[in-house]
Amino acid sequence: MNITELKTAVRQLPKNELAEFLAWLDEFQEALADRQWIDGVRVKIDAAVAVSEDTPPIEGETFIAGICDRFPK
Repeated sequence: MNITELKTAVRQLPKNELAEFLAWLDEFQEALADRQWIDGVRVKIDAAVAVSEDTPPIEGETFIAGICDRFPK
């Protein structure tokens, strides 16, 4: 179905069905945005895992000290 066919079909819907369709469309857009966010996070996690495989582990205290050193005292 192309956009023109969709517009035609939507115009022919009774008002109650149009309201349901618009609610569904809102839910679909939210789900799509969530899916895009999830996919983006997956890419970042995969990149972090790849880097961590080539980087020696850091002791927890050393890691925290490195973070604290970045803040002004």
